[in-house]
Amino acid sequence: MPFEQLARLIQLTGTLHTVEGLLDRLESRFRVSMAVAALDHPSSSDNIDHLLKRVAIPKKRTPPRSCTRSREAKKVGASGEYARRAAKMSRYPVRIVLCAYMILGHPDAVFSGQGEREIALAKSAESFIREFELLIRIILDGPMHSSDEESESISQKRCTFRSQLAAFDKEWCTYLNCFVVWKVKDAQSLEEDLVRAACQLELSMIQKCKLTPGGSNDILTHDMKAIQNQVLSLSHLNSN
Repeated sequence: MPFEQLARLIQLTGTLHTVEGLLDRLESRFRVSMAVAALDHPSSSDNIDHLLKRVAIPKKRTPPRSCTRSREAKKVGASGEYARRAAKMSRYPVRIVLCAYMILGHPDAVFSGQGEREIALAKSAESFIREFELLIRIILDGPMHSSDEESESISQKRCTFRSQLAAFDKEWCTYLNCFVVWKVKDAQSLEEDLVRAACQLELSMIQKCKLTPGGSNDILTHDMKAIQNQVLSLSHLNSN
């Protein structure tokens, strides 16, 4: 599927709601499965809250009270349910899950380079999607046998919903970790680009406005002073 077509499909409201509903059900079943397993073998599932916080979408600013009063009556029925869902982080954020398909299908369009982080993320996305789609097949068709390629002799193993759900979650944790590591590096690269651009703007301003070593020039026009203030403000923001 072409990149533009896949991107539009992933962003459709219907796609997001359908996948989100599926992931919510998988999360509920996974938590029940882990609770049952803990009775016999006390252990906890991987705590990935610190990773989920790194990919969480920032909350929108609260509108003024005068704007919210007129909407309150329309939202009374849905506000309680929405608040409960927003209070907890989903273990499987729908957009991050769908990003795996973008990464697998069009890595050149997603990545700006091919470093270690990009390679690790691409491999983890492939493994995650493989386990995800096998889980879907088991949901639709029931338990099945698959090849165990990790052992020296390829043998058949029986995959049940419970065992495959655990395999799915394991690959998800790996993929999410790689995704966060990649995004941190991506953000650092963006910050470096902004700092470099601010320095170039400041140098250009000094040359254009012919500033003195003290940083002032009394013959600046109104427009030049405005440019100077904007560039200095941008430099200040990047330094912070």
